[in-house]
Amino acid sequence: MDLTSVYTQLDVPAFSLLTGALTILILLPIASFVGYSAGKARRNRATNSEVESELLQDDTTISAILAILGLLLAFSFGSALSHSQNIKSALTNEAAALGTAFLRTDYLEEPARTELREALLAYAETRVMPGDHTINSVEMAKAFLARSLDAQAKLWPLTLKATQDPLPPAIKSLVASSINEALDAHLYRVQFLTNPMSNFTKLMMLAAATVALFLLGNRAGLKGRRLTWRLHVFSLFLFVIMTTIIDTQRGNEGFVRVDDTSLRATILDMELALATPTGQ
Repeated sequence: MDLTSVYTQLDVPAFSLLTGALTILILLPIASFVGYSAGKARRNRATNSEVESELLQDDTTISAILAILGLLLAFSFGSALSHSQNIKSALTNEAAALGTAFLRTDYLEEPARTELREALLAYAETRVMPGDHTINSVEMAKAFLARSLDAQAKLWPLTLKATQDPLPPAIKSLVASSINEALDAHLYRVQFLTNPMSNFTKLMMLAAATVALFLLGNRAGLKGRRLTWRLHVFSLFLFVIMTTIIDTQRGNEGFVRVDDTSLRATILDMELALATPTGQ
C-alpha cells in the first residue's frame, strides 16, 4: 500500500492564479455593464411610478448584498492571511528541528554519524517546495509527498542503528528526541498543503461581487444615469482584494510567496558541515 494513499483530503486549486485573476477582471465590469443595460431598458419600458418603486426595492437589496460581500471578503482575507502565517511558522519550525537533529549527530561515532547526517540532508532537500508552479494537481502533490516520505523512512532505522549500546542513555535520548521532532514537523507541514478555501467558497465570493456590481449598474440604468468612473473604481478595488486573497493562499506562485529561506539556509549549513572534515 502506497503511503500517499492515506492523504485522501488533499485539495489543490482547480485554476492557476493568472486564470482566476483574469476571470475576476473580466467578469466584474461585464456584470456592471449588463446590469446597466438591463436597467436602462427597464426604464424605457416602465412608467415613472414603476421606476421609483423598483429603485426603492433596489436600495434594500443592494445594501444587503454589499453587506454579505463585505463579510465574505473579510472572512476570506483573514483566513488567507492566517493560512500564510501558519505555513511560514510550520516551515520555520521544521527548519529548526532539522538543524537541531543534524547538530546533535555530533555526539555519535563514525560511520553512523555521517550516515545519519547524509540521510537528514537528503530528507531536508525533499522538504523544499518547488518554486516553478509544478504542484498544480493532486497527483503532483502526492508525488512530492512520496519523495519526502521515502527519504523520511530511512531516518528512524538509521537512528536506531546509531544509538545502539554502548552509547550512553542520555545521548541516545538526546539524539532520538531530536530526530523524532524532525519527523513530527512533517505532520504540521502537510496539513497546509491543502487549499484552505473550497472552490465553492471562492465561487460564492465571486457570485456576491458579480451580483453587487450588476445591481449597482442596474440602479444607474434605472435612474437614467451613465456608468461613471466611481463604479469602475469599485470594480477595480474588488478585483485587487479578491486577487490578493487568492494569491495569499498560494505560497508557491504569485506576488505573496512563503519565504523558505530558513529551510534553505539549514540545508546549506548541512552541506557545508558534510563538506568539512570532522575536527576542522
